[in-house]
Amino acid sequence: MSSGYSPFYILYIAMNIATLTYTIGSLFYGLPIPIYGLKKWGPRMMSDAIYAAVWINIYGVIIFAIGQIQSLLGVDWGSFFSSILQLQANMFSALIQVKSIYYIITTEKISMALALLADPLLQFSSFITDIIFLLQFFIDLGEFIQQSYMILIAIGILLLSLPFRIGKGIGGTLISSAITFYIGLPYLPVFIQEMSSTSLAQIGSQLSTITDVNTLVATIAGIVPELVIIFIIIPMLYLSILAGISLGLGNAIGGSSGRVPFPLDLF
Repeated sequence: MSSGYSPFYILYIAMNIATLTYTIGSLFYGLPIPIYGLKKWGPRMMSDAIYAAVWINIYGVIIFAIGQIQSLLGVDWGSFFSSILQLQANMFSALIQVKSIYYIITTEKISMALALLADPLLQFSSFITDIIFLLQFFIDLGEFIQQSYMILIAIGILLLSLPFRIGKGIGGTLISSAITFYIGLPYLPVFIQEMSSTSLAQIGSQLSTITDVNTLVATIAGIVPELVIIFIIIPMLYLSILAGISLGLGNAIGGSSGRVPFPLDLF
């Protein structure tokens, strides 16, 4: 990693900008010109520079605290990735089995009753494919957060140090989002497990029983609603909770509203 992408190099730049902000603020505050609209920026910029300097100096404490809080939750990134990858493997296995049965139905001479299953099979395989892509989205989001959270926090502090508060809102949101998602996202598989009536292991077991047309029909009838709840409704609810926490914390840090800087659109 080059020094240009080091979080400590970014913090070094942030400290220089905070010093510049403080200097500009002191100049505005001491101007011998009785213009209130201009002079009021003096104490604001001075306090903003001190605020940014505090964040710069507690950066190491923040990183340490994030890791400790995550440990208290009893989760880590290793368990998160292993859980999501296991679910993805189960879905791939089910997709292959469903595609195989679909091929048999559409190519062999079979009864008309079984031929009517071709379209539902195709729709079910498409649904499983969507779930696989959704799980890959969780993996990609997790990798991004895990690898970039220190940089994101440092960039957020850099934005806090900019003069005239031009980056304070997005800076606070960036810091809060990096902290919240780094701590909370690995808890997603646990949250799914606790919120669903069917365990993830049972889901994988049910999918593995799809070996012929009879088991396929029974499995589709019983498992589709569970798949919708487990892989769509519950993750959307959890990500919405994390986004809400991020926005609230970002408002407290930056003093203005913002939005989560991660792509959370699931559809």
